[in-house]
Amino acid sequence: MSLAACTEFLGKIDSDAALQQEATTALEDKEQIEEAANAFVLLGAKHGYEFTAAEAIQKYQEVIAQAEGELDDEVLEQVAGGRRNYGVSLA
Repeated sequence: MSLAACTEFLGKIDSDAALQQEATTALEDKEQIEEAANAFVLLGAKHGYEFTAAEAIQKYQEVIAQAEGELDDEVLEQVAGGRRNYGVSLA
């Protein structure tokens, strides 16, 4: 079980139109995120990817956050407590 496997599976879906359709069908009519995550886990397992529903939900939340322009932890660490100096003197 792995978040990396979930990420890889999403990449495969992104590049495979038939798999995109299969995912759409598998997630159709799923009103609760847990229900959709469980269906996604089953689809991933069918294609050789092992991850949990919790990992699928975590990855979904990361994708949504990035789409909404939120910074991930790595980017936040890079900018926390500092600023870039673009060659402009404030003195």
